[in-house]
Amino acid sequence: MIELKNLTKIYPSKTGETVALEDVDLSIPDGSIYGVIGLSGAGKSTLVRCIDLLEKPTRGQVLLDGEDMTAAKKKRLSELRRSIGMIFQNFNLLEQRTAAANVRFPLELNKTPRGEAKQRAEELLSLVGLSEKAEAYPSQLSGGQKQRVAIARALATRPKYLLCDEATSALDPTTTESILQLLKKINRELGVAIVVITHEMKVVERICTHVAVLDRSRIAEAGRVEDVFSFPQSEIAKQLIIPNLIRSLAGSGGSKLRLVFRGGGSGEPVISGLAIECGIPANILFADTRRIDGKTFGHMVIELTGDQKQNAAAREYLAAHDVIFKEEL
Repeated sequence: MIELKNLTKIYPSKTGETVALEDVDLSIPDGSIYGVIGLSGAGKSTLVRCIDLLEKPTRGQVLLDGEDMTAAKKKRLSELRRSIGMIFQNFNLLEQRTAAANVRFPLELNKTPRGEAKQRAEELLSLVGLSEKAEAYPSQLSGGQKQRVAIARALATRPKYLLCDEATSALDPTTTESILQLLKKINRELGVAIVVITHEMKVVERICTHVAVLDRSRIAEAGRVEDVFSFPQSEIAKQLIIPNLIRSLAGSGGSKLRLVFRGGGSGEPVISGLAIECGIPANILFADTRRIDGKTFGHMVIELTGDQKQNAAAREYLAAHDVIFKEEL
């Protein structure tokens, strides 16, 4: 497990100080895919760089399986870092090395025997689907292929954790999807915990098990994705997760309910059933739902236009059909 305790990073400048992170507490469980989202300037990239100590925190602790990395001596810190791989938005490949040579590079730094390093590179290029590109140079690869090489290189030292700093933001949608599926495969087959820094909600939605929302250098809220996405508590989380829902509530009269779908069956025509059984029409003000593996996830806002008795009957109908709802005034 990676644990951040009171993590703070302050950058001095001629005009004063810039607080990039302030008193961040976060626990990243083994085997999870943990998303970190926030607006530009919220501190996302600084956070991931502090985890690997590419940036030294001003104060606070970074614990790796209970050991404080911030207090470790140089030699021990180098050993701990081998448990953490990192991939970047711009790939950071060595242009004068082939794909295979790029993957071997961290193993060479660790003085791994040549034959063992060669075999490991072959295994990893096969894992990321690039065996046939082993002798290609970065200039001969597409963006998605470069990122696959970068992922293979990050896995060379058999890390327990993989940090991804906006790893898909420079890629087209189709390539992004293939990289996300690769990350899920790595998590599932190798048991590597992955931290995904992103500003794209769809990335978190597609692969993450947990999410933390950063706002102005602090954690606004954190938890399992289904919980945070279903019931965002902070204003910044609402803006990021359900911005259209917020706009749909503005300036509308009547009694409004937000229905929350969290993976339950979606075969029942709930809204039409409500109108028929309760004798009350329900206006749909907003809907953002999607079916994944035959289940529904998302939000819907309806406006009840009946009298007090009819509206109460509508709430009873929804509760009886196990529909989660929340009053939106």
